[in-house]
Amino acid sequence: MPNLTLQQNLIQYAITLIGEGQLDYPIQDRHRILTDVIQLLFHMPSLVPTRGRFQKGEPLVLVIEGTIPIFYKAQHYKTPIKIWVPLGYPRDSPKVRVVVEDQAILSIKFPHPYVDAGAGGLVNVPYMQAWTESHLEIRTLTDLVINMCECFSVDPPVRQRVPPKPPAPVPTFPIPQPPQEQEMQERERQEEGKRCRGKRGRGWACGLL
Repeated sequence: MPNLTLQQNLIQYAITLIGEGQLDYPIQDRHRILTDVIQLLFHMPSLVPTRGRFQKGEPLVLVIEGTIPIFYKAQHYKTPIKIWVPLGYPRDSPKVRVVVEDQAILSIKFPHPYVDAGAGGLVNVPYMQAWTESHLEIRTLTDLVINMCECFSVDPPVRQRVPPKPPAPVPTFPIPQPPQEQEMQERERQEEGKRCRGKRGRGWACGLL
């Protein structure tokens, strides 16, 4: 379950960045962008808004980063992503990368049908490919992330670092005792048995000496 206080703080931060004009989104697009971002944060509480540049020299834009869930061969995995929301959104499609900053991730698979390792993990899922071609259908950040989850669940884009197996336990064997010590222990057990039998008639229980 998401941390509701943190979620509300993140939404308020997004409102400050977009609604109050800290980022240069056109005024007529800010309500739509805020609606899409808030919807995404509610559906994917593992994502957080921040700001940054897609490439050096480009304008500062809203960046949404974190992990998205995928299910591959009945196992749950987290794929780290970054989404850059361009100033031309929603007409222009977002730019997305799979990132490998997490130490648990070894590398991006190459080749992969939807992630270009040579371009820094750039994502191009079918939902994004049809973004500019869809003039009547509304495209949203939430549906984009859902499509990524579906595609990555079929073919995960990253190679997870497999933790090393713990060393196998070293078998232990009893240390053989010299014959004299074995004979002494056997005599002690016999004497103990005699004492136990001798006290049974007086109401003593064997072993409670």
